[in-house]
Amino acid sequence: MKKYGNDWSHGDKRYASSGSSSRGSQTSSKYQRNHARQEAGTSPLREEQTIPGSPLTMPMRTRDFKTHVDQACRAAEEFVSIYYETMDKRRHAIVRLYLDKATLIWNGNVVSGLEALGNFFDILPASEFQINMLDCQPVHAQATQSQTTVLVVTSGSVKFDGNKQHYFNQNFLLTAHTTPNSTVWKIASDCFRFQDWASS
Repeated sequence: MKKYGNDWSHGDKRYASSGSSSRGSQTSSKYQRNHARQEAGTSPLREEQTIPGSPLTMPMRTRDFKTHVDQACRAAEEFVSIYYETMDKRRHAIVRLYLDKATLIWNGNVVSGLEALGNFFDILPASEFQINMLDCQPVHAQATQSQTTVLVVTSGSVKFDGNKQHYFNQNFLLTAHTTPNSTVWKIASDCFRFQDWASS
């Protein structure tokens, strides 16, 4: 069994980098549900109208776009509430939110599969997360082989027991799994980064 020791709090030192070892995926605007809906509804284009002069001649289906935005908004809000409450209060259940072959990149350290994820989360100290920003968007079906997928980006601060408070950025790819009674969102990919490098 792989031993993680205390390297959870350090970046790019012990584990192989995934290629996603940049300083995190920072977003430039604060997500607001009403604002996203306004943007989705401000286009004067008719449902089948295309953009004149654009190299892309695919029709702008504003009704479908609004539906996808609303779905992304609802999924992101519900997911973020559940995820960080589980991290802080029910850590033993956190792996239930991940797909069997999900990958976590924690400060450049790669963890894949439910067993490895469970072992990794077990060694993390107790946490207190505070979310300051939430952003989300639906991912185009052509990029996901028609699997309904939502990109969720959060930032805020976290205090792990025995450690100083850190600012962080985290992004998730969520995929929808539909059953006869409901739709369940699972994490396919998770990338977490501390952001207070200047003070570390």
